[in-house]
Amino acid sequence: MEATVDHLLRRAGKAERRRVVAWLLAAVPVAGIVALLGNGPIAVVLAAIGGLLALWSVRQLAGIAIARRDFNTAAFPPRKAFIVLLHDPNPRAVRPLLALWDERPAPGERLPKPRSVWRCDDELLELESMVGSVEVHEAWLDTGRFSWSKPRWVRADAGIAVPHRRSMFGRWYVNTTLRKERPGEAKALTLDHPHTDTTAGIAAPEVQVGGSLIGSMAGRLAFLAVVAVLLLVLQ
Repeated sequence: MEATVDHLLRRAGKAERRRVVAWLLAAVPVAGIVALLGNGPIAVVLAAIGGLLALWSVRQLAGIAIARRDFNTAAFPPRKAFIVLLHDPNPRAVRPLLALWDERPAPGERLPKPRSVWRCDDELLELESMVGSVEVHEAWLDTGRFSWSKPRWVRADAGIAVPHRRSMFGRWYVNTTLRKERPGEAKALTLDHPHTDTTAGIAAPEVQVGGSLIGSMAGRLAFLAVVAVLLLVLQ
């Protein structure tokens, strides 16, 4: 089975909906147990934390839905660019950084300062590379009405990325973080124009978009349980 951009975005949306449900399902038992222990205010706080984090996932889900709408509308033709989807070494950061270049970076040399940098969906990681082993990909880049418009989706041979927002100081941060990197030749783009062939694309089994609902809920249960213990100890 082959996966088109639309198919990949649809799968990413399913993964994000799973996270929304997982947060809500995790918050209910943790808050309920704390309430049964006689700590109503802390139970309310835990329920609020779960609800807010679920709303954060709803926000990301909206971004994926807009990306899919823009792809299917095809109001502006995509163009080719060169990208690095970088795992942010900052331990407080969750979303990877997407750095864009208009020209092919010279292999074996320091990467030039990127034209723009964006924070991306953290469920879509097939293009992600780490500091020390950075990979440059040639990719189809969604375009908008203006040159500075946010790309709704980016598609390379190895996968897809969905930008959410421009990264503040991202150009400086990525340029500094990658100053010692000397990546090889960019991974060539062999995929046809995304809107000309609805069957060609990325093999679906290779796409990484989260795990099962039970796995997602287990991690969130553990997180909220730790928060509950801390709140009970500190009260």
